[in-house]
Amino acid sequence: MQMWATVSGIGQSDCERIMHGTLAQPVLAVTSLTYVAVGLAVLCWSVRAGGVLAACAGVVLISVGGGSFAYHGPQPVWAGPAHDWPIVALTAVYAVGLAVTVRRARRAWLIAAGIFAIALIAYAAGRSGSPLCRPDSVWQYHGAWHVLTAAAAGWAALAMGIVSPGHRVRQSRCGQ
Repeated sequence: MQMWATVSGIGQSDCERIMHGTLAQPVLAVTSLTYVAVGLAVLCWSVRAGGVLAACAGVVLISVGGGSFAYHGPQPVWAGPAHDWPIVALTAVYAVGLAVTVRRARRAWLIAAGIFAIALIAYAAGRSGSPLCRPDSVWQYHGAWHVLTAAAAGWAALAMGIVSPGHRVRQSRCGQ
């Protein structure tokens, strides 16, 4: 009996074969959780350091991870909007963050942009029509897209947490 996964037609352009079961695209579902991990790390240090924009980025990254997991995992009927709307919110938060902090955190934004550029290559390679697409492989380029864009988002959130030239967000364990 198939309780969680539904055949909803989503995720078919992302190369990994859609399977019947709890996780329709297991590799992509698991790599989606990278957004949650990065979001929690960003939220943890940004709350400690008082970075409001970075904290917003952390919350939205967690939402992106949850929506992406639903989209590639159990694929309920609401997975499309749960996947897409957090990405729209993420784009808005990062656009504001870039506009506000790019002058004082140029290096961190450039690192994030470099990682994102590599992620775009993985995204193109991970499309179903790509010659590099291997639907049954454990290596999924779209999964690399998840991991790389989460890393880029973490660097960009760090940029939003830099308050002045040369200042870095102090490192501490969450909750202390």
